[in-house]
Amino acid sequence: MRSVVLFSAAMLMLAPASASLAQERMFSVVAKGSLNTSGRLFPNPNAADPVARAQAFSFSDFYGLGGEVQYHFANSNITLGLGSEYIHNDGGRNIVATAQRVVPVEDNYRVIPVELTGYFRIPVTAGAFSVVMGGGVAAYFGDRHFVMAGVEAPTTTSTAGFGIHVLGGFAYRISEWFTASADIKFRDAQFQTTNAFAVPNVKYGDIFVSLPQGPFASTVHTDGMVVQIGIGFNF
Repeated sequence: MRSVVLFSAAMLMLAPASASLAQERMFSVVAKGSLNTSGRLFPNPNAADPVARAQAFSFSDFYGLGGEVQYHFANSNITLGLGSEYIHNDGGRNIVATAQRVVPVEDNYRVIPVELTGYFRIPVTAGAFSVVMGGGVAAYFGDRHFVMAGVEAPTTTSTAGFGIHVLGGFAYRISEWFTASADIKFRDAQFQTTNAFAVPNVKYGDIFVSLPQGPFASTVHTDGMVVQIGIGFNF
């Protein structure tokens, strides 16, 4: 029985589309918004001490905006999409500079995934409503924003990361021209970055704060669940 169910599902995904789907436009431009549930920044990825290497600052519930161009293969339920997204989180903390003074630190990052995704649609309700499954490969670019006592340590180098992603969700064809979608994606968007201060210290209030000397590396992982909604224009 299990084999029959799997075979039937495969036939639904690969079978020619219904007459209504065959009339669908071949291309779509999709605008998407996302909620990223978690991310981590590792400030000591090259440390010899495994405890220091595993130390991380956590982020949760931050948003992204992006877009995707999709091509719908004729007479099938298969779609190929190429998209990108801008994701930015906000984070900060205080560090103790003296017994009487703490110094604010801004420490956050942005990441820009570029993703190639294949989608398999299982049409229901005469094709207007579809269950969607998919996955693909991606490159992840980004940088770290680090500010101590009002002085920024700019990103000097950034190395892209690569990975895979999987997703599942739903799509509803509102009309011949517009389609709405909602899906849940799992990925590990990661990259490496190096920052450096241009000055050795800064005056903050009535004290001088020593800034880290030399470049300092970090690794970023945005590895939680991603909830996406989108609206597509079909042409």
